[in-house]
Amino acid sequence: MKRLKHILLSLCCLIVISVNAQETNWSLSGYVSGMPSIIMQAKGETWWQGLVHNRLNFGWQINEYLRVDAGMRNRFISGSPVMLDPQSISADAGWMDLSWNWFATKSGRSPSLLNTTFDRLNVTFEKGKWKLQLGRQRINWGQTFVWNANDIFNTYSFFDFDYPERPGCDAFRGTYFHNETSSSELAVSTNHNGKITAAALHHWNTKGVDYQIIAGEQAENDFVIGGAMTKEFGGVNIRSEMSYFHPVKNPADTSGIVALSVGADYIFPNSLMLQTEVLYNNVGANGGLMDIYAAPLSAKRMSICDWNVFAAATYPITPRLNGTLSSMYFVDIQSAYAGLSLDCSIITNLDFSFITQYFTSFGSSPTGNIQLLMGFARLKYSF
Repeated sequence: MKRLKHILLSLCCLIVISVNAQETNWSLSGYVSGMPSIIMQAKGETWWQGLVHNRLNFGWQINEYLRVDAGMRNRFISGSPVMLDPQSISADAGWMDLSWNWFATKSGRSPSLLNTTFDRLNVTFEKGKWKLQLGRQRINWGQTFVWNANDIFNTYSFFDFDYPERPGCDAFRGTYFHNETSSSELAVSTNHNGKITAAALHHWNTKGVDYQIIAGEQAENDFVIGGAMTKEFGGVNIRSEMSYFHPVKNPADTSGIVALSVGADYIFPNSLMLQTEVLYNNVGANGGLMDIYAAPLSAKRMSICDWNVFAAATYPITPRLNGTLSSMYFVDIQSAYAGLSLDCSIITNLDFSFITQYFTSFGSSPTGNIQLLMGFARLKYSF
């Protein structure tokens, strides 16, 4: 039955692709990329991986008020056995299981698999001041750049640069627009364990300052209350978010979790952009350095230590070449990250990127002596 569901979903996508491109109420976009990568440890161990990534975004405007959207990613992955975990790659955190491996070979020195995942599959009704959305979607309540304390429905990892769309969740979302700068939302989602996350948000602007407040319950485990503020001061954008998580089962418990991030960014006349951000998340030294790589567990635990600092600089070296230097310092565990990315527009819709990510720990770090260098080269065609 599960396999039949997968086949029917894929057939629906094929039907959409076959629709006459001249039909203005249909849209199709996406990209295809190829990306070899290598990972080297200080101990001399080296692993490699090859990734072919295809994304398809479908849209169908049924009438003036009703729209259907679907987004799927297909990934063919091969490489060193230690880099390939078919079960984790096909895992789906949503209520609907919309991720599966068509095949996964484990034998030989270069195992491989082919995975399909639907991270968007929803219906939207929009009329007047109301917008109602049902299905798999992204609920983006975050305001800061790296760590989003208000993003309680679908967190993401800063390090996952090859997934710009970011994950979605299975939810109902209702939005009422009071005016151009003020709106209220109610969202309810459920995960693969049947745990419900429900929250309300109100957003408004006063004297050039954007505010929002949120309140709700996350995964039936914690009450959540928080908010965000964004303001420009002399060209400097100041962004801040805060959420407080308190256990549902024991309201008298004093072991609540605070997640607070404050960031700033500024663009100079020569187009150099500087960014910085600080996260306080009172989780203690909890886990290893690589635990933060794939994805944060939740907005409640966005890092593995209390204090975290981020800084980045982006500069257009030429009209076609853009460079970014980024870094993080995990204060309590004496560990750090440094990254470099170069993005080159070869021709229209064809881009080449070179990315490196370096993780290290030093001193008496509780994570041990870790040194890890990752290198990626990606060629990407968008349509």
